[in-house]
Amino acid sequence: MRGLSPPYAECRVCGTLEVMARIRPYLGDWVDDDELYIGPTRKMPTMASALVVLARQKTGLSQAELAKRAMVSRSAISEIEHGKRDPGLQYLQRLLLAAGFDLRPSLVPHDDHDDVLKALGARLSPEQREAQNAGGRVFADELREATKTARTLIGA
Repeated sequence: MRGLSPPYAECRVCGTLEVMARIRPYLGDWVDDDELYIGPTRKMPTMASALVVLARQKTGLSQAELAKRAMVSRSAISEIEHGKRDPGLQYLQRLLLAAGFDLRPSLVPHDDHDDVLKALGARLSPEQREAQNAGGRVFADELREATKTARTLIGA
């Protein structure tokens, strides 16, 4: 994902777009047309939901398989992945451990890149925001198509 032009370039600090592009197929309809707009009424995936989806994606586990390993219901996994339920730190650690991962939090200095993106988004007119989101949708469609082609070529 490197070499993309702003505003779709990967964040140098956390790789936000890369992670969102990788988990988007798992979120399905939950991610709507305004996925690149971050505003006061826009609900973004929680850190916990992103971590659970990413852990499942990396291990190839289904929600049912992860639920069985963690001894929780599949609906609990779904609620967490869709941001409808906050698992809390201990529950999150339990889920990630069931997927074979350890959660190792660390404190780092605050990075205001999200605040900057919100401020820039707030300056856009509705037409500019729609044009930006349309460009993001085209990019996401092209990325999905390229991923399908790549998977076909490598036999995945």
